[in-house]
Amino acid sequence: MIWPVPLIGRRAGSETPRIVALLLGMLLAAVQPVVRADDAGLAAYEGQIRPLLKERCYACHGALKSQAGLRLDTVAAMLDGGDSGPAIEPGDSEFSPLVERILEHDDALRMPPEGEPLTEDQIAIIRSWIDSGAAAPSNETPEPDPREHWAFQTPTRPAVPDAGAGWAREPIDAFLAAEHDRLGLEPLGEAPPHVLLRRLHLDLIGLPPTREELLEFLADPSEAAYERVVDRLLADPRHAERWARHWMDVWRYSDWYGRRAVPDVLNSYAMIWRWRDWIVNKLDEDAGYDHLLRMMLAADELAPDDPEELPATGYVVRNFYRWNYNTWMADSVEHTGKAFLGLTINCAHCHDHKYDPIRHEDYFAFRAFFEPIELRHDRVPGEPDPGPYPKYDYGKAYAPINSGMVRIFDEKLDAETFLYTRGEARNIVPGRPPIPPGPPRFLTGGDFEVEPIDLPAEAAYPGVKSFIRQEETAVRQKTLDEAQAALSTAQQALETIKAQADPEGHTSAQLALQVAEETLQVAQTDLESLRLRMVADDARLGRGEVDPDESARAAARKERELALARARLERAAAELAEHQVRHQADAAEDALTQAEQRLATARQAVETAEGALESESTSYTHLSPSYPGQSTGRRAALAEWLTRPENPLTARVAVNYLWGWHFGEPIVATPHDFGRNGAPPSNKALLDWLAVELMEPSSPGVKPWSMKHIHRQIVMSAAYRMASHTSDADHPNVAIDPENRGLWRFRPSRMEAEAVRDSLLHVAGVLDLTRGGPEIDQSQGLVSRRRSLYFAHHGEGSMQFLELFDAPDPGECYRRTTSVVPQQSLALANSEMALAMARTIAAELETEPSCDPRADGREDAFIQAVFERVLSRPPSDEERALSRTFLERQVALFEGVELPDVSEVSPPPSTDPRRRANENLVHALLNHHDFVTIR
Repeated sequence: MIWPVPLIGRRAGSETPRIVALLLGMLLAAVQPVVRADDAGLAAYEGQIRPLLKERCYACHGALKSQAGLRLDTVAAMLDGGDSGPAIEPGDSEFSPLVERILEHDDALRMPPEGEPLTEDQIAIIRSWIDSGAAAPSNETPEPDPREHWAFQTPTRPAVPDAGAGWAREPIDAFLAAEHDRLGLEPLGEAPPHVLLRRLHLDLIGLPPTREELLEFLADPSEAAYERVVDRLLADPRHAERWARHWMDVWRYSDWYGRRAVPDVLNSYAMIWRWRDWIVNKLDEDAGYDHLLRMMLAADELAPDDPEELPATGYVVRNFYRWNYNTWMADSVEHTGKAFLGLTINCAHCHDHKYDPIRHEDYFAFRAFFEPIELRHDRVPGEPDPGPYPKYDYGKAYAPINSGMVRIFDEKLDAETFLYTRGEARNIVPGRPPIPPGPPRFLTGGDFEVEPIDLPAEAAYPGVKSFIRQEETAVRQKTLDEAQAALSTAQQALETIKAQADPEGHTSAQLALQVAEETLQVAQTDLESLRLRMVADDARLGRGEVDPDESARAAARKERELALARARLERAAAELAEHQVRHQADAAEDALTQAEQRLATARQAVETAEGALESESTSYTHLSPSYPGQSTGRRAALAEWLTRPENPLTARVAVNYLWGWHFGEPIVATPHDFGRNGAPPSNKALLDWLAVELMEPSSPGVKPWSMKHIHRQIVMSAAYRMASHTSDADHPNVAIDPENRGLWRFRPSRMEAEAVRDSLLHVAGVLDLTRGGPEIDQSQGLVSRRRSLYFAHHGEGSMQFLELFDAPDPGECYRRTTSVVPQQSLALANSEMALAMARTIAAELETEPSCDPRADGREDAFIQAVFERVLSRPPSDEERALSRTFLERQVALFEGVELPDVSEVSPPPSTDPRRRANENLVHALLNHHDFVTIR
């Protein structure tokens, strides 16, 4: 058999000779001995052709899918062919259907069907291999079933290896030691105490130790002291801020952006900083990782009446894009898949996934989790009512709200998700029924259920919340008290003027008194109206014994009375204004006309309000918007499935991030992709042990999913405490594992951007540790002393200082990039912040008697102190000598020059040569490589 014309795109009239040629080839092959593959052809297949086929062809013709019955993952499969016969003809590429298909000019027939055509060089390699006999390796095996991929199997706790005798402290070390033994590696010894202390501080709280903490630890660098430091730092509130920034990278935290100058919120939303603060608070509490996932995806369903948890849905709010609902859905699918599952579900948006068993339909099933959502604004205690969320009106700019909390809720309870093609929402497949919500079927086998969730009254109608009622009542009571005081003042004014012979003044005072009386009437009626509306709300929600219709009519009538009272107040105010203008000697004619028009309008409004008073209605103003009393339960079901112990991915993905942030390299180098196209784990047994340890801690008293427990396991290990370098250039480990993949030494790394800036402020003792609150404008980055976590960060830019040191991309940052550019050195050398911190540190150290620059022979004490303060270590003898020489030269340089007084700078540089030299030494150490490096 051969492939039919429509499949391979043959030209008319060419079939017969090719059929004859193929038949002759088959007869010859039957009688001739098998030709042994030459080494060159085999090398070409192994090194170039198979990787090319895997990249471009396996998605349709591999273990994942065998389109037209054809697989291309082994040479034997190519020879067996598919529905239309063999794909290759060994020895003759001209008559190989595979070659003809990749040469096809018609885009609809050319293979591969997607992406750029194969290059001429790639095609030449394939043809040469076929012409040389299509050499194949012996015992070539086909691709394994994608469902059997390691990451798709439920992790089980592996036995701790019997390895690492003499150095291993924790199970972590034993798993690494087993790999060391396999590779022939010898781990380095423990790092010096000052290195360990600085490493711990920068790692766990993002700030170096103080000089006092350093000296205390160096005086007792025992195991017990190390453990006390670990426990202290894990309990430190700054630990939560440090690690919140890590997770905010993965969860794509972003303040609102789009057109900030207009302003018009397009992406994310204002007040989302409450989600950031929620993350910090939950990490501080050591809330389980499972709890964080559940709340971020479905706090409105799982904790609908808990105001402490609801900001968590900022995770979904962050994906919001005002102009295109489908973009919101697409981002929610993509980044939920990557962040929590390590799956690129987004690759199935247009077609079946090319590498993982995720079907095109699975993409839309995952989208269905988010299909019903919408944004809403909730009022929070002590802040003005933000009002209802404004649905988008094209062409209209919306200023961001400045109060309340933005969160999600299920608005469209009957929302349906339809499959469409080519990634275009317009291409809905006709006649295809809606797709129900669910995770990828290969992970569930179709066993997935969703149950609707009934919501409490406060979630559906926030107007019944006690704080809203109390605040609204307090506002009206205050207004009433002010009105009563104003009435008393007006009455006294009238009494005073009665004794005067001033008819016009008497009339004005009477009119003013009338205004005060009407103002009091409005305040009294407004308060009573509020009370009746609250009674009607309770009756409407079944929370009282009053008849709902009767209470609603009473509330509606009182609102009409309030409208009449306000109309009468306006009439009284208009009468007073008209009287004052009429009796004003130099009043302009148009001013009188306007006053008369106002009075006429006010009188008409009173008549209208009096007429309305006689009508009957049960409609009254509610204290808040109303929302559905039920939620679909879709996201709650997703959250529950994600955090099941049998889920093969969630815990693995979480501990992979934790490991990577501690050691500088995750176990799976592609943390967002655990699928077949991602990197294999460097130590799968260790990854699985950590994943199970997260879910089911082996230590008694530790709650499941505790991240602080995993932090402790890691930093207490011998692997974490290893030295980061060896002075032996010929160390055998360097030849065996030059990239340190086996972790035979600790990986030094440059601090993240936030840690660089925060450490500058911290070593100077001026870091503002105020916690939480609205984002701070980026322009304040070199002025404000707050932690970098709290500055605005979004798609339109971040603080320039942070950008220089590779701040996270708010669009996607599953792993940060690290660059080395001249501007980084310039920022530390020339920025006002670095200079100011150097002067601050020098001035503070000089207050110590041993470091007083006015006394002779104090240079060594100052050098010792500044190294301990800035670099968290004592200087070496060579550094001490170099620093002494530096100070001497600086003093000599400045003594012969009149240093200018720069008082406009805060703090200004010293005009004293010795103090100025000290400032410059501190500044030099702030630019030292060790200052920005975690070793």
